[in-house]
Amino acid sequence: MPVVADDSSAAGMPEHEIMRRAQRRLAVIKAFYGHLAVYIAVNTMLHLINLFGSRHYWAIWPLLGWGIAIAIQAASTFDWPLRLLAPDWEQRKLRQLMDAERRRTGIDPPRA
Repeated sequence: MPVVADDSSAAGMPEHEIMRRAQRRLAVIKAFYGHLAVYIAVNTMLHLINLFGSRHYWAIWPLLGWGIAIAIQAASTFDWPLRLLAPDWEQRKLRQLMDAERRRTGIDPPRA
C-alpha cells in the first residue's frame, strides 16, 4: 500500500516509524520495477518468437493485456490519479519546480 509522503504527515512522528514507512514504500517501488523488467524481457522474447515462428501476429495480445496490469500497478505505486487530483497538487508541484530551479542555478533554499 503506497504511502504519500508530505511534510505535515511526518511532523511529530518517531524516526523509526518514518524509516519503517520509507522502507515499505521502497519495497513497493522495487516490486514495480522488477515487474516492469520481467514484462519487457518476456514481451521482447514473445515478439522475437512471433517474428521468426509465425505468420500471424499474436504477440500483441499478451503485450496489451499485461500492459494494462503494469499501468494499473504503476498508477497504484506512484499514486497517479490521487496525486494529480489532490487539492495541494499545485503547491507541491510549484515547490518541486522551485527546488529544481534552485538546484539548477545553485541558489540555496530559504531557511524556515
